[in-house]
Amino acid sequence: MHFWYILIHVGLGLVGYQVFLFDNIGGLWSALAAGIVQAYAIWEIHKLAKPKFEASLAAAASFKVRGEMLREYQIRLLRTWFFRTCIYALLTLIVAMIVGGG
Repeated sequence: MHFWYILIHVGLGLVGYQVFLFDNIGGLWSALAAGIVQAYAIWEIHKLAKPKFEASLAAAASFKVRGEMLREYQIRLLRTWFFRTCIYALLTLIVAMIVGGG
């Protein structure tokens, strides 16, 4: 699954090397592109994890515990999205830098 996202971001760096420059604006554009692509990746992760998570929610002792479990799950997904966005934005910038000769 990760292989396809690597190819997507390498492709973004190859095609958009004039946009994704290794400066502040290029970094913001690559972070935006990576954030959008990785949002789909997190949706795929959520889609696969949701049945198991709902089973664990059903076994929760109280409503308060369910709420805490749900909040922790959302925070985990958000952290994963943020980490993946940063890593893949950096990959996009590095590829763009290599292609652009800089």
